[in-house]
Amino acid sequence: MKYFLSAAMLAAMTSAMAANEAPVFNVVNLDASVTREVPNDLASAILFVEFTDTDPARLSEKVNQTLGAGLKLVKQQSVVQSGGTAYATYPLYGKTNKQEGWRSRGELRISSRDFAVLSKLLAQLQQPLAGGLPMQLANVSYGVSDEARAKAEEGLIAEGLQAFKQRADLIQKGFSAKAWKMINVNVNTSGGHRPQPVMMMKSSPMMEMSGRADAPIESGDSRLTANVSGSIQISE
Repeated sequence: MKYFLSAAMLAAMTSAMAANEAPVFNVVNLDASVTREVPNDLASAILFVEFTDTDPARLSEKVNQTLGAGLKLVKQQSVVQSGGTAYATYPLYGKTNKQEGWRSRGELRISSRDFAVLSKLLAQLQQPLAGGLPMQLANVSYGVSDEARAKAEEGLIAEGLQAFKQRADLIQKGFSAKAWKMINVNVNTSGGHRPQPVMMMKSSPMMEMSGRADAPIESGDSRLTANVSGSIQISE
């Protein structure tokens, strides 16, 4: 009796698995993409300072003084966010492969949605700092803030789904099918960041007397894309 029940249960499970693995016909894979240009409303910058010395302790003090003075200026601007600092030290070797000293580099990362304030702050940070030396501008990049991205993506996703449906309708019509139904769908978005190279300028006596001009910030636009892909089944 037990053997009969076990065999019956096994047969039922095998039938169910066979039904689940039955081939699905009239399935079409398709995708649709929509793109939108969105104004960049966030600017990020990396500034750095480098020193060389034979004493690593004295070297560390110089870098920390400059980074500390830079952070103090950043904290005075509530609309500017600090992305933290980075610090690295490595040995310097001469022609005879003998160590001759040390070189340290300190970096400061900042970002803001207020371009005017950020521009003035970048100019200040490139002047001699109290307790430190001037910093150099390494990179500026522009992008779309999380808030603006979320708002833009809502519209893009809606447009992407509509474009997907239109393609599904077109496929249904092309095959003279009665209808179509969704089997699966994937939605993803991308884009929203545009790095901007920075041209390093040599200082002149006139610039030293008048101070550095505000760093120009031209944000431009970023391209956001929503892609909708999936499978549909058309019925004859």
